[in-house]
Amino acid sequence: MKKMIVVTSAAGHTGSIIVDALVKRGLPVIATDLNPTVKQLPGIERAIVGDLTQLDVQLEIISAADILIYIPPLFSSEEALIGNSLIDLAAEAKLQQFIFMSVTHPILSSLLQHTAKRDVEEHLIYTGMRTQLPYTILQPMHYMHNFDPLAVKRSGKYRIFYSLDGAVAYVDPIDVAEVVLNVLAEPAKHNKATYELVGTAPYTPKELVTRFNAVTGEHAVAEYVPVEQFLDDIGAQDLYFRTGFKHLADSYSQWGLDGNVTVLTMLLGRDPTTFEDYLVRTLAK
Repeated sequence: MKKMIVVTSAAGHTGSIIVDALVKRGLPVIATDLNPTVKQLPGIERAIVGDLTQLDVQLEIISAADILIYIPPLFSSEEALIGNSLIDLAAEAKLQQFIFMSVTHPILSSLLQHTAKRDVEEHLIYTGMRTQLPYTILQPMHYMHNFDPLAVKRSGKYRIFYSLDGAVAYVDPIDVAEVVLNVLAEPAKHNKATYELVGTAPYTPKELVTRFNAVTGEHAVAEYVPVEQFLDDIGAQDLYFRTGFKHLADSYSQWGLDGNVTVLTMLLGRDPTTFEDYLVRTLAK
């Protein structure tokens, strides 16, 4: 019997890409999300619609899983509680594999969503040593889909909430999904490993737009938008969400965010997807 794989936050951008990669590989997937559109993901065995802050939802997820791919909800004030509880339940149920989608440099205290993941990583490592729960921690860099080339082409602007000189590295979520498949294929090889998944050198918003214009022949510009205005424009009302975005704006403006591409290159067995490759693929849709 095939191992059942449960993916959380599966209706999100990264989650849906990972689910698609699993389904195309012929693997059985249960997709779960608070968003009921998770039911529409093609090829899944079934969907679980529910709030990860609720114990009964977590118990349903764990009871359905042989393998859990835990993608945290975006900017949840209860993120650390959610993750730690799922780890405890997974260890008690003796899941065969726990893959945690963390973030590059969770040790950075200037980023709200990083510190929550740091706490979950710590709990997972301690639990793995105590119970021998098999786990792998993946630490993706800033995702390429945060630059939407179709929107930039329509508007002629890349509106961004941090300094136009703040340099941030990127990773293609499709590359991350490929790493997930490789980890699932050889769980013992990747047990208790932590992998930093960085796909590119750091680029400023101005450099991203320059590369976009070189690929497309457009004349788009990068436009700085104060973070409070940006949050108002997207209708963000949740206080934790707004605070997390302010942390991003401050941290990226002061230091940027980068890392090293070597680990991802080794895991893929090829060079990571370039920003230009991502642009061409996305614009061709």
